[in-house]
Amino acid sequence: MKFTLTEPKKQFSSDELIKDLKKVASSLNQQSISIREYAKSGKYSPQTLKKRFGSWKNAISKAGLSESKRLWGGSLSETSIPEKSIKDDLIRVSKLVNIQSLTLGEYAKHGKYSTSAISKRWGSWNKAKEKAGLNVGRLYNTSNEAYFLNLADVWQKLGRQPKYREVTAPLSKLHVSSYERKYGSWRGALEAFVEYMNSETGEVVTEQKEEELPLSSKDEIFKKPELAISKVVIKRTNRIANLRQRFMVMKKDKFKCVKCGASPASNPKVVLHIDHIIAWSKGGETVESNLQTLCQDCNLGKSNVI
Repeated sequence: MKFTLTEPKKQFSSDELIKDLKKVASSLNQQSISIREYAKSGKYSPQTLKKRFGSWKNAISKAGLSESKRLWGGSLSETSIPEKSIKDDLIRVSKLVNIQSLTLGEYAKHGKYSTSAISKRWGSWNKAKEKAGLNVGRLYNTSNEAYFLNLADVWQKLGRQPKYREVTAPLSKLHVSSYERKYGSWRGALEAFVEYMNSETGEVVTEQKEEELPLSSKDEIFKKPELAISKVVIKRTNRIANLRQRFMVMKKDKFKCVKCGASPASNPKVVLHIDHIIAWSKGGETVESNLQTLCQDCNLGKSNVI
């Protein structure tokens, strides 16, 4: 048996498509029809009509219907889908299917709006779910550090190692199942995280500057011309602490502000910062011995005093 594809535009005629579009509009007793309305009641895919006639607006025009609604179903006074409406609908569908990490497929079945329109609004489907307070089920093409950053954030908020059942929204941006998929198990994720945090840093960078050295005579320059200009090498760490350093310093300080004792574990509104004991601008290095945990208020207060 030989498999062959139907030639483009031969599977359904344009007349068949327009006829079905009119039929759906008539069944709804409307002179216009949105993509969403047709998707629920039409015989063909709205994408088929859009591709055949160039746009949904052209398809509506070919069928002799009026464009009295925005393509996504809103009134003409609404130039875009209200953000609150999108968030509310994402939450509604999530509860309907009882899934915190809502997939594109599940929302397409039960949602009011186009998944592509929602993704474009915030840049991605995952970001849209974050806006609605839902779990981000999976990160694609993402480094270990993104997973560890989220785990470090949860650990900081709790002030201790997170438990399996705690790795859910709103505390965690990623569901525990994401860690299980990537690392084989929740325990495997914790072990990978601890190994990463305990590894050597090697964050020293090298800055160079040229400095002219005073020489007493031309004879010295002639004998040792390399001394006319000497490079003074200054080894300095990066100004901003990396994820590993931040976590280790907070763990050392028990995830509390060393000045006032404030902690996200007891007050979720508390935001912890990593502060240089000897300011970086005054020669202090970004190493654990020169870093401390301060809450946002104490850190800003320190800056104001300085």
